[in-house]
Amino acid sequence: MANTQQRKKNSAPSRNNSPQRQQARPVQKAPAAKPVPAKVALPAKASVVKLEKRFSLRSFFLFVGAFVGVLVGVVATLVSGVVALLPVLVVLGVGSGVVVYRRAVAQSFSLMNSFVTAQEINNEDHPRLFNLLDSLCAVSGVSVPVVGVTTDATVNAYVVADPLGVEQSHIVFTEGALRVMELIELEGFIAACLARVKSGRLELQTETAGVVAALGKFIPAGLARKALEACFTQQDVFDADLKACGITRFPPGLIAAYEKMSAESTVTSGVNPLNVHLWLANPKSAFAANSSNASGRDVPSSTVIGSEVVHPALATRLALLREI
Repeated sequence: MANTQQRKKNSAPSRNNSPQRQQARPVQKAPAAKPVPAKVALPAKASVVKLEKRFSLRSFFLFVGAFVGVLVGVVATLVSGVVALLPVLVVLGVGSGVVVYRRAVAQSFSLMNSFVTAQEINNEDHPRLFNLLDSLCAVSGVSVPVVGVTTDATVNAYVVADPLGVEQSHIVFTEGALRVMELIELEGFIAACLARVKSGRLELQTETAGVVAALGKFIPAGLARKALEACFTQQDVFDADLKACGITRFPPGLIAAYEKMSAESTVTSGVNPLNVHLWLANPKSAFAANSSNASGRDVPSSTVIGSEVVHPALATRLALLREI
């Protein structure tokens, strides 16, 4: 009897083992381990574009300083008989070259600004301009520059940046640009200026031109030309135009701005042979690059003609922008 009851008890479906109970019963999970944070690539490193190394006049001044140090050291060693003077004077010569170059670099920003006569303006003077400028600076991540305006009735802009990164970058607009451009055109025009600042090339372009302007008589003409040619290339201009379209996300605005520049004139006052490349478009109409056709066949391979830096033609830049 007891065995029969025991068999019934064992054969009877357990309440805990029933399908309904198994579905309703929550599954007990092992204690979860602390989540390990996933390794994520740092955006700062991913977004930084490494610029290719270009020729700089810094090496020239280091070489000249070392050369002078060697000459003086050899003479001093022969006269005094103290061999230890030679390496000391070589080091002093290199240091002198660095000091001379750094002083020229420190003056380059103010020197390139002094070539263009402009009146500084603010939001109260041109609220439309500054509304667009503040918005585009926020989008592009560029600090709001110091803004000036010239009395030129033509359409152009002048952009410089401090090579030492101490001063704010400067953008100088011509009065004609602020007068004739519609809102969409002005937005693309401002974006093109900010793209120059954001490119990372503007500091070297300002530095090279400023050093040549300050110490040009001590620099061989061929070397100065090579430095200018290295700091400003046609590809830099095209890349800046593409970056400007990326800032506004509206290429037709920049196209319309360049079309208006072509219809008007880009010739400006305050043009020095060494600051031509710091203008948004060619400020001198006599250059052959201005008459290039849209196919770009007549665009010179070099951006330096004679001793002056030039721009690719607006027609060529427009043709490339229309292909976007």
